[in-house]
Amino acid sequence: MSSTAEPWGAYRGTGLPGRDATARSWPVPPPWRRFDGGPDLPPPPDDPSAMALLGDGPQPSVAPDEVERVNAAMALCRPLLVTGEPGTGKSTLAYRISRELGLGRVLRWRITSVSSLREGLYDETGRLGPLGTAFLPHRRPRVLLIDRLDRAEISLPDDLCTVLEAGGFTVPGDPSQVTTADDPVTPVALPGGAVRCHVFPIVVITSTGERDLSPALVQQCVSLVLPPPAQETLRAIAAAHFPQGLAPDVLDALLDRARTAKGPVVRRFLDALHLVTQGAPASLAEGLSWQEALDAVWAWTEVGEL
Repeated sequence: MSSTAEPWGAYRGTGLPGRDATARSWPVPPPWRRFDGGPDLPPPPDDPSAMALLGDGPQPSVAPDEVERVNAAMALCRPLLVTGEPGTGKSTLAYRISRELGLGRVLRWRITSVSSLREGLYDETGRLGPLGTAFLPHRRPRVLLIDRLDRAEISLPDDLCTVLEAGGFTVPGDPSQVTTADDPVTPVALPGGAVRCHVFPIVVITSTGERDLSPALVQQCVSLVLPPPAQETLRAIAAAHFPQGLAPDVLDALLDRARTAKGPVVRRFLDALHLVTQGAPASLAEGLSWQEALDAVWAWTEVGEL
């Protein structure tokens, strides 16, 4: 294949709003993954969280394998299972996809040890949760982030397979309309209480590998393993969040600390940069060297994981 060939698929990995995103051709689903939900719902508003997570500057480049696997998941109408150490950008990927393709607000389901399938689908009042909302018949796919599925009890991944395979579910009691956690004010018509997608949502499932997921779920997914962020990636992330620029010596010093850090490296790196821009090193007690002051700032960013 020529190196100048047009990349396949709608996703290019830029992380920036694409002017031609709505014009890009969407993949034709396989015959066995076509759904007939309706009537079509309009797209949701833009996601205000994307700016906070991604910044508004140029985004770090991503590996070709990441772009290809995202497009494969979209083309096959399968979930994308993203694994990697904390801080590798697993959750952020969902926001990159949504912003670049103009798919609106990301639906986020934060998994805990007591999460159940019903929690994701609907509550006792019939309001749809993030999983349930993702399967409403939107004109263009919603992006659903199922965050840290490895925290769940062993039964949840297997239960999730049923909905992912069917492309929908039925709300008990056959309500004629429901509201959603995404928009608790505007009711959505639900003939016969059935929720069925028009196009399969872009489902991003993250896991740090603390617990093995069920083989049945893994076999439904396209897998992507994200490596720890490289120095060039961290520089690009810093530029996106601090477009006004940073002192090169400070940036280099904090990059050096990030190189050997464990845990959520990107979060700690950005926290340290923010503290520096707020004058944190200068506020430390006299008698410390500049390097010692930066060491102290970096130490402040270390927080425990629940």
